[in-house]
Amino acid sequence: MVFTDENNENFIKIDQEQSDYYNNLLGSIAIDYRNTCLDYKDHFVVLVFDDDLPIACGSFVEYCKDTVEIKNLFVKEGYRNQGLGNTIVKKLEEESKNRGYDFIILETNIHMPIAISFYSKLNYNLIENYPPFVGNELYVCMKKKIVIYYIIIVI
Repeated sequence: MVFTDENNENFIKIDQEQSDYYNNLLGSIAIDYRNTCLDYKDHFVVLVFDDDLPIACGSFVEYCKDTVEIKNLFVKEGYRNQGLGNTIVKKLEEESKNRGYDFIILETNIHMPIAISFYSKLNYNLIENYPPFVGNELYVCMKKKIVIYYIIIVI
């Protein structure tokens, strides 16, 4: 697992693979999504590799003073259902809390019930769509208060 930013070559490569995947899956909806999203900078990126091959990623960007937004969560098809997405989200939550944020928001597509279920299992709750997704029924927005639990063992 590597922590980096949006300028990392491997992140750019897997982000393009993610775009291609969603273009094939959702067609024009995926293209509209890329046009709707703001061009964020300063991503905190988590990359997962199989040898030298990037196989999964996730990132967050600051949305406002106390909130980050998860972006680019993607696991390549042959590596799904192995806990990688869960691990990446937990790392993003931990890092965002370490940086002083209290909340994480995200959006996903209404045509992706598996993604909605995935985030729900991680205790993300449905919220009203936030900008730039307000009024767009193709998107589902979710939010979570970041709570990191530490176990202290006293001997």
